[in-house]
Amino acid sequence: MKKLFLLLTALIAFNTSSHACDKGCTMGGSYFGILPQFHKNFAGLRYSTRAYTITSTHGGHTVVTEERFATTELWGRFVPVKNIQVFAFVPYLQSEQRDNHGTLKSNGFGDVTLMATYNILNTGDSLRHTLKHSLQLGGGIKLATGAYQEKHHEQPMPVNMQPGTGSTDYLINGIYTIRYKQLGLNNDVTYRFNTENKSGYKFGDRISASSNAFYWQRIGAVALLPSAGVYYEYAKGDEVAGETNAQKGGESYFGNVGLSAYIKNVALSGTLQLPISSTEAYHATKGNNRTMVSVTYMF
Repeated sequence: MKKLFLLLTALIAFNTSSHACDKGCTMGGSYFGILPQFHKNFAGLRYSTRAYTITSTHGGHTVVTEERFATTELWGRFVPVKNIQVFAFVPYLQSEQRDNHGTLKSNGFGDVTLMATYNILNTGDSLRHTLKHSLQLGGGIKLATGAYQEKHHEQPMPVNMQPGTGSTDYLINGIYTIRYKQLGLNNDVTYRFNTENKSGYKFGDRISASSNAFYWQRIGAVALLPSAGVYYEYAKGDEVAGETNAQKGGESYFGNVGLSAYIKNVALSGTLQLPISSTEAYHATKGNNRTMVSVTYMF
């Protein structure tokens, strides 16, 4: 029972810096997933995508811009002592923007993120509790390690196409899980405080939250963990020299569908996010489907 609870309550899968569009073209946020075995270290690789359709009017003409952001990310978890987890994330971003005038592409290493969480409540070891609870609180820092002020044909690229933000940002998060036998509910929330970079640009602060129901079952040597729920994100408008850009920011809701498989020390996971509603940039930006797949090795 103890091992089962640890499997179900290992909850942090942070990708704050793993989406280029988090930094400018729209709001973006953070998504937490369910990961295996709280007490173990792991190293892994994950790939995620986001896509947006932006409709704007210039001189009476309607311009439709398609943007796609893909991230390949190295990440790992280290457990130095009981109840403490330390995470590191190194993303590589590939961005593409298409409109009537052509295609703009950008790629490069993004900003490194470091996180730590502490489990302040865990009744999974107690036989006295029918309902099992877990509460984790933590925070971290996103370093300005990615490329910024990149140019295309001697002209600066849009801020959302830059691999890095040029700023050092700070994060706080909380994760709460409740479980009865094989059925459970995972809730998490993250707030990111952004700072102004050297160019005088400040990306708007972001908050994201999700709630996902999950069910654990074993089929032979494989443990399966399907999940489904809702994801919410909100971003303030970006600022340039202290002035707010009203075309940035907004809020969105997505539906989550996920499945994880655990085979000995290897975990395979996939998540699909489907757009429900959006009020980003005065309805000019439409968020499309998002995907994430990952493989991790525990040791």
